[in-house]
Amino acid sequence: MKRTLLTLAAAAFSLQAPTLHAGPDDDSLVWVTNREANVPLVWWENLVDIAAMQHHFFDTLVYRNPETMEYEPLLATSWERIDDLTLEFKLREGVTFHDGSAFDADDVVVSYSKLIDPATQVMNASLVKWISSVEKIDDMTVRLHTAKPFPAAFEFLSGTRMGIMPSEVWENPPKAADGSPDYANMPVIGTGPYKMISFEPGGDMVLERNDAYFDGPKGHPAIKTVTMKTVLDSETAIAELMVGQVDWVTSLTQDAVDSLRGMPGIEVLDGPDMRISYLMLDATGRSGETPVADIRVRKAIAHAIDKPSIAKNLVGPAAQVLNAGCYPTQVGCSQEVEPYAYDPALSKELLAEAGYGEGLHITIDAYRDRYLLEAILGNLAEVGIDADINMLQWAGLRSKMNDSKVEVAQTGWASSGLNDISGIASVLLKMTPDDYCQNPEVKALLDTADTTIDVAERAATYKQALEKVNEELCWIPLYSHSKPYAYNEQLDFHATADGFPLFFLASWK
Repeated sequence: MKRTLLTLAAAAFSLQAPTLHAGPDDDSLVWVTNREANVPLVWWENLVDIAAMQHHFFDTLVYRNPETMEYEPLLATSWERIDDLTLEFKLREGVTFHDGSAFDADDVVVSYSKLIDPATQVMNASLVKWISSVEKIDDMTVRLHTAKPFPAAFEFLSGTRMGIMPSEVWENPPKAADGSPDYANMPVIGTGPYKMISFEPGGDMVLERNDAYFDGPKGHPAIKTVTMKTVLDSETAIAELMVGQVDWVTSLTQDAVDSLRGMPGIEVLDGPDMRISYLMLDATGRSGETPVADIRVRKAIAHAIDKPSIAKNLVGPAAQVLNAGCYPTQVGCSQEVEPYAYDPALSKELLAEAGYGEGLHITIDAYRDRYLLEAILGNLAEVGIDADINMLQWAGLRSKMNDSKVEVAQTGWASSGLNDISGIASVLLKMTPDDYCQNPEVKALLDTADTTIDVAERAATYKQALEKVNEELCWIPLYSHSKPYAYNEQLDFHATADGFPLFFLASWK
């Protein structure tokens, strides 16, 4: 860090926040984001912080319990699969929106119909457009139709993008200067445990407890006010935490968080993180003549990397070593594939067998986590693989992969917080331009699994796809990440792997 914690704490006293009070005395939780949001709706502002807040002021039909990962009734009290393409939901009686209007089937039908309408232009449309149409059966019953079997429906339905607003809000949006609907500036009215009372573009969002919230799996929030405060500089955020002007900070480096361990009044938590890192290798020689096209070289790379040590010593306490490219809790994810154990001697043997006994040179492109990549390069150097690092922006790396110019890439994926393997494998391994496996057999297996309703059969098919990828070694899974949090020690907070802080489950000790 550029400045000492003592200096930061002293500087914080001069920070002006006259209307913002944090902590249990005011029953107000203030948490920090380092991203500027222009609108408060994730459909037109693709920020994880806005997505997190939507969990607070919107509800969905079903709720994924963050402890058990089971799906529980929320705005729907029960459901039935009518056939492979149709789900029917009975809706919860007696629910009211924050404006006092009653919740019913019209709100579900109009909300979802608008979200899947191309004219609405939602971001990350694939997260909503798996629905082909929505049908009202009666005032408290709806049916969702899909164009093809979609076994991941409940995971998607529990996601933040499937929030529901009153039908009247959707049908009467504000108008842009040209007279077209301006959906992004609609009033934020949900049924959730908190209601939004203010939002400043590029600044703060304030939520207030919904004391009329119904009895459901989210429970009744204990904290009266939750404020999302925008602080772009991490040192400033740390300083404000130290003097009690904010209560909760994340998106900090591990070093910064480690410096806070043991500080009076501050709790540090190393939470799980669904984001995984992996190496994508040019197994088919798309980038030109490369030693990586030889399976023996790819195996040598895999056996040279000491994943357990890197995960334990560098990634963070909650990191998990991975054998397959998916997060362990994800539905359909199996880590029971043959691991490539750390074995430098075997790595050297494989290189010699491939004709590289004197060593070889490769380039690894990446867009983040250089310190982790440097550890990997140290491992590779020990077996005779000399590697250069080429750091790019994410867009640049993606473009280079699409143009078949990457030999090896270190990259990562967070599955948009989806606890289903289709959120990663079916996005990255289906022969898209940035898929360096380009394996039609893998794609066929994933296509089958993505449309298989039977749970056991679906899992078995995904495992076949993962085993095929592991056999060809076009993808080397490395580890899941550890997400550090620093917060007021008086706050009782539990981290979730999808990275969304659920403050409606938090309380003051």
